[in-house]
Amino acid sequence: MAFTKRGFPDFRAAVMARALACLAACVALQIASPAAAQVERFDNFRMRKAVPTQLKQVAPDLYFLYDDISSNSAFLVTDEGVLVIDTRQHPAHGRDLIERIRAVTDKPIKWAINTHAHGDHFLGNPAFKAIGTTIIAHRDTVAGMLKNEDLEVRRRMAFFKSMKLDPAEAKMVLPDLTFDSKLTIKLGNRVVEIMYLGPGQNPGDTLVYFPHARALYVGGPFANHNWSNMSFTPSIDGWIALLKKIADMDNGDIYLPGHGDVGKRDDVLLEARLLTDVQSEVKAALAAGMSKDEMVAKLRFPQYANLRNYDRINVFIEALYHLYTTGKPLFPYP
Repeated sequence: MAFTKRGFPDFRAAVMARALACLAACVALQIASPAAAQVERFDNFRMRKAVPTQLKQVAPDLYFLYDDISSNSAFLVTDEGVLVIDTRQHPAHGRDLIERIRAVTDKPIKWAINTHAHGDHFLGNPAFKAIGTTIIAHRDTVAGMLKNEDLEVRRRMAFFKSMKLDPAEAKMVLPDLTFDSKLTIKLGNRVVEIMYLGPGQNPGDTLVYFPHARALYVGGPFANHNWSNMSFTPSIDGWIALLKKIADMDNGDIYLPGHGDVGKRDDVLLEARLLTDVQSEVKAALAAGMSKDEMVAKLRFPQYANLRNYDRINVFIEALYHLYTTGKPLFPYP
């Protein structure tokens, strides 16, 4: 124990010494254990520790990877092979997903689907391309990947740094196969329906339906209990209509979002309601002559303050202001 000049125990020094020891132990643990580093991940949007990544079995042969601070994925296991939805945000995370699949099955990973052109859903492509997986995307998703390649990598640099991921690995690997409206894949004894019903959050927003499990992977348009990025949508009205159409379809009991945990029909409708309320207030503010800066300062939406990414509402308000004053998304696809 250290002592002060007056001979009293120096508790501040003791606390500092203990803190330094704990920090050293944590650093050593992170180096030695990737799992420990995963637990300690920090959500920079909500300024909180993240929920550890969880692999959930939502049907006997269907798995959902819930990644609290990044993006979700899913995979179907059959006796002929595996189909994956969204390859994650970096090749290292793509390799992690492959390892998780290998813990379940040794069947070949035959197909991977990129649901939309945000890098957190396709920058893991190199890991799957390296093992011979055929990658599928809607033609508008491919257009968005090409248009915004630099943007998608650049806006993930802070994430790469916080996760100690090498940004040089984040290379564009385009899909091998594109589709226009619908593509059906038969794999083993299962049928997978890949659909495009029009743009929601993004042009090319792809839905993947598993009839046997009554499960629908929604991807970009649905972020469960989560504010979605509004910078890419060509139409909030179209996005709302798509969510309502999804909720009205007799297509299932399980809704797998691109962000957030496993959802139900009511969760899909909650996102439609959020978009309706935000659009209504922004349009009313425009009609009242408010400037972009005034909107950012005054529009708060307290009824949705408990949802993840609420801290980013200023960015979303600015994106909607741009959409309604120019008629174009802030970051358009070709």
